[in-house]
Amino acid sequence: MEVSVDGLTATVAGGKRLLQQLSWKVMPGEMVALMGPSGAGKTTLLNCLVGRSNVGQVDGSVTYDGKELSKVRSGIGYVTQDDIMYETLTPRENLSFTACLMLTDASATERESAVQQVIEKLNLVKCADTVVGSPGLVKGISGGERKRTNVALSMLGKPSLLLLDEPTSGLDSKMAAELMGDVKQIAQRGCTVIATIHQPSEAVFQRFDKVLLLLAGKIAYSGPVAGLRQKIQSLDVTCEDGVPVPELLLDVLEPPSSKESKDEQTYQNRLMQLKAMGETLTLQPLVSSPSSAPAEAAKRANFLSQLAVLVRREVLSLRRNKNLTVVRAAQSVASSVLIGWIFFQLERNRSGIQTRLFSSFLLVFMQFMFALLSVVNTFPAERAVFLREAQDKLYHPAAFYLSKVAIDTLMQCFFPALVVAVSYPMVGLNSETADRVLLFYAIMAVVSNCGSAMGFMVSAAVSSVSTALAIAPGLTLPQMLLCGIFITVDKLPQPFNALSHLMVARYAVQATITNEFTCNTSSECDMTWRIGKHDQCDLSPCDFCCTSEEVASSGGVCPVLSCEDALKFLGMDEVWPNGNTRNETVLYNLLALLCLLVLFRLQGLNILMMSYRRAAGTLHFPRCLNRVRKETE
Repeated sequence: MEVSVDGLTATVAGGKRLLQQLSWKVMPGEMVALMGPSGAGKTTLLNCLVGRSNVGQVDGSVTYDGKELSKVRSGIGYVTQDDIMYETLTPRENLSFTACLMLTDASATERESAVQQVIEKLNLVKCADTVVGSPGLVKGISGGERKRTNVALSMLGKPSLLLLDEPTSGLDSKMAAELMGDVKQIAQRGCTVIATIHQPSEAVFQRFDKVLLLLAGKIAYSGPVAGLRQKIQSLDVTCEDGVPVPELLLDVLEPPSSKESKDEQTYQNRLMQLKAMGETLTLQPLVSSPSSAPAEAAKRANFLSQLAVLVRREVLSLRRNKNLTVVRAAQSVASSVLIGWIFFQLERNRSGIQTRLFSSFLLVFMQFMFALLSVVNTFPAERAVFLREAQDKLYHPAAFYLSKVAIDTLMQCFFPALVVAVSYPMVGLNSETADRVLLFYAIMAVVSNCGSAMGFMVSAAVSSVSTALAIAPGLTLPQMLLCGIFITVDKLPQPFNALSHLMVARYAVQATITNEFTCNTSSECDMTWRIGKHDQCDLSPCDFCCTSEEVASSGGVCPVLSCEDALKFLGMDEVWPNGNTRNETVLYNLLALLCLLVLFRLQGLNILMMSYRRAAGTLHFPRCLNRVRKETE
């Protein structure tokens, strides 16, 4: 692929220019090194080439075989400086899932063959089935193997242009030479390679065909690597034996330590001579020719195929990383046992009614809080992988989000089952019919998913795990204060009464309490039990009863005998949403919870999309397109 850069300028806020009027061309099959001192603009130029720069303003044009970036993006591979991949998977698994997203027209056998070819080409056979691991945390493959795996992920799509950002960073000289030898073989097969590289060894430097030397955003030298030592010697620069050419180049760019005008003039003359020794770029009309036109871009997977692949990868990653699932299950069981122990077999008297309210609230709030805290690190922890893959157009960000939601929804439905199985019989909640138990579980499952959805919103909004963990607890306080157990929602002052309609805990508490106090009152429960027969709860046919002390404090009448009396006693019999029957009220509140769940899930997706667009900083070159159109007309 031929890459042409014309008048490229990158300017940040304040007017500082990171790149200044760069005009440069790379021919198909060439391997070019981008070099220069720190702050020269190497990474900025590389990001502009792949359309990822998020600097303030970019002017000029970049074309690829005379075409705009959007038409050839799938034919460009970009290897970031950091080794970004799933650390819980093996190199083969990482490559296999990438192949499913890239090579959609190939059969399963052809994809496996392509993966194996890349593994062999980049010398990954020995570590192909070893978990990648995390340096210093989980034992895995070596640093050199991680680098080669990172390159392999970009090679699967057989790109016409391969961009590498500091590929030898963190490697010793031997591993760096081996890696760049592998990259050189890729270039020899016709792939154009451009790599930023910092102080390479002589062996690594000689792998390149050409070098682009940048200084303060300008081209200091652009030309072949061969014969470069002799060119440097002609600049009256001392070239001691054994000193690598890259080091000599950087010495030429080093400004004089003294401020004398004579030294400064000598330095400027040397830079002018060095630039004159490079190639002279003659701009040609950017018209694609049949011989130079890139192969048709590989067709990416459709949305449903992307979702299926990402769900499979998510399941495998979850199986490899069981610790969080085990901890969450242990938390659910332990907290259920604790609440069940404290509120063990609640009595059916008036004081037990208030206690049932608090026990229901604790069970609901526990599920909400655990679910929220368990997912706030989801996107920050995988942010780098997500941005790399989404910017490489492997999948749509919505497919990534929905794959997370699909697996998480199942997990959030599993943990409430443990809670109900343990706490429901221990507390002695309403088990008059199976419907009561199933509805209680349904409420807990939706509440757990609502907590998770809010956690996803926080997770998608921030880039740091520590920031997400700091924000999450603050979301739980409004749930407690506005749910109606401390002050009934109809007595909350504005605007808190209105805000309570957005509180998950409000509908969850009302649904669980209405479900708890929905029962078939016996016809034998008459007025005689309201004004007499106190302290006979074991014999009472009523749903509830009163002790002598409770009757005395109520003026000689037991105020609570039926489930309907209990709801009135708690002030929750007329709270919106309220149906004609208790079952309708439960279902209306459950529907309200589902509406909040959908709202939070959609908002989480919206936040993730905004974060992606902000981080991606995709570039467009309108001037480039206009110029191409004029020259081709």
